[in-house]
Amino acid sequence: MQEEVVVMEPQDEEEIHNSLIKLRSNPQRRRDKVYVGCGAGFGGDRPLAALKLLQRVQELNYLVLECLAERTLVDRYQIMMSGGDGYDSQISSWMSMLLPLALERGTCIITNMGAMDPLGAQRKVLEIADSLGLNVSVAVAHEVSVTNIGSGFSPAKSYFMDGGISTYLGAAPIVRCLEKYQPNVIITSRIADAALFLAPMVYELGWNWDELEHLAQGSLAGHLLECGCQLTGGYFMHPGDQYRDMSFLQLLDLSLPFAEICFDGQVCVAKAEGSGGVLNLSTCAEQLLYEVGDPAAYVTPDVVINFQDVSFSPLSSSRVLCLGAKPSTVSVPDQLLQLVPLDCGWKGWGEISYGGYECVKRAKAAEYLVRSWMEEIFPGLNHRILSYIIGFDSLKATSSNGNEHSQITSEDIRLRMDGLFEQKEQALQFTREFIALYTNGPAGGGGIRLSAKKFSGERG
Repeated sequence: MQEEVVVMEPQDEEEIHNSLIKLRSNPQRRRDKVYVGCGAGFGGDRPLAALKLLQRVQELNYLVLECLAERTLVDRYQIMMSGGDGYDSQISSWMSMLLPLALERGTCIITNMGAMDPLGAQRKVLEIADSLGLNVSVAVAHEVSVTNIGSGFSPAKSYFMDGGISTYLGAAPIVRCLEKYQPNVIITSRIADAALFLAPMVYELGWNWDELEHLAQGSLAGHLLECGCQLTGGYFMHPGDQYRDMSFLQLLDLSLPFAEICFDGQVCVAKAEGSGGVLNLSTCAEQLLYEVGDPAAYVTPDVVINFQDVSFSPLSSSRVLCLGAKPSTVSVPDQLLQLVPLDCGWKGWGEISYGGYECVKRAKAAEYLVRSWMEEIFPGLNHRILSYIIGFDSLKATSSNGNEHSQITSEDIRLRMDGLFEQKEQALQFTREFIALYTNGPAGGGGIRLSAKKFSGERG
């Protein structure tokens, strides 16, 4: 089996490329600068915020919807194997809201909402466009599994990797989509976050895959943009902190970020003029280090980047100049990362609230009972159960250590217990024992919530 990339459009023949990156043949500079915006930083982001960015920043050439993560990819695989959609089910609402204005402005939408079934997502986008009376072209860049089945036979192709395995691809398949189709929308499978943003830079600015200084700067821009409003004041506001405090109205009026990238690699990140939130050295530095293990060697499929000399220079309250990203000593990864879904067993969990006098002791009594009841039926499983009290010790922000004062001042708490078991019946029994707290546990418990379901993880 070999990993490949397929680029296709409806009614066209499929075009299959090996995932090895080949230098572009005589790439042309189409613009001196390109404007790339982030319309979503994760699967739970807000379509209306993306629409507001389109409305406020008319020069946007590309809008990237980054909606995929390891967890969501595994979830989509599980749903697809159960007969549901392997793509992000929210793609309909996103495209219904964004397509009309994006087409009017000539803004290309790039999104990884294809997840495990980008071809299904393509069909859904075309269906939505048709219902809106819009004529759109939708290209797809994704991974296929190709197996040689013998001499004289065509390869057998599967449009998702065996067992839900997926590879972090780089920007090249998106660039090929742009070169071949110049589409209105590009749907992808698992492509590295920063590469979603890098691809239109490579295409528009005439860069090639051996121009590593440019790729490093472009990937810096992508990395800063990829988490959306985290760059412009989201997940940043902290009342009482002179550097991070802002009003509720400022927080409400956050602008998603965008970047202006020049052909020489100069990068400016920005937010819409007159918007709320904040874009400054602190927000940029915070996002720069997000999910970075080694700042001297941040690995992407296209280039390994050294962030150590990156600097941020505010040009205004809405624009920051970003300089200093460069290729690392080992500038290109020798292999790509694959994600492999893992069967982790069955998860059972439960929550119950207690309030008022000695509520912490009542929660601990409830925990003791559930553990004891489980031990009677399935001995030796208590090590598979994790317990904590929300509002008392769940965040480990302070050390309780049995402190009486902490227990007295906690008057509104919630016991949470999670169990990860090998067998379905064990998880179901856990939920049965937990709900029995209503009539068999300490006084004043209420608001029980619980669930038992198959649980999967992933290995990289």
